Amino acid sequence: MCQKQPTILCRALGGKTGRAISGWDIGLTTIHLSPSASKLFSSLEIPNTLSVIECHRDEVRELPPKAEVIAWSERTGVEMFRYGDHMMGIQGHPEYVEDILIHLIDRLRQRNIIADSDADELKAKLGKVEPDKMHGKNYAPASSRADYDENSFQLWISTLFREAN
Repeated sequence: MCQKQPTILCRALGGKTGRAISGWDIGLTTIHLSPSASKLFSSLEIPNTLSVIECHRDEVRELPPKAEVIAWSERTGVEMFRYGDHMMGIQGHPEYVEDILIHLIDRLRQRNIIADSDADELKAKLGKVEPDKMHGKNYAPASSRADYDENSFQLWISTLFREAN
């Protein structure tokens, strides 16, 4: 099982979550894989750092018992965690592409959740750097918002688990 909102999985397993102390994390974020994650995903030849699209303001504050951090960033201490061999929480959105993020930024602006100046700055940064690619393809399973659906994400993550074992 993989949960794209690790805060829900974390709470369900006994951990603690809350609003991110650093505020919103929107845009492309560099995440760092732990040594155990690098070993776990070694067959996939994933680098030790990845650029992943993020859009969240909640974070894991305390992991559930027996859970392990497998990735972190400068802003978020728990980007990914695993719980045993069958559960993983991912803070970032490997399934997102730039046009999905632009849509989210516009929605946050329209609802006055982020300031116009922040939205403009975030959008200006897009396109200068892209999410990391794997074997010539985006880590994201969809090439555009039109191609995205929940099944494509589930297929991507199941492939990740299968190839890692």
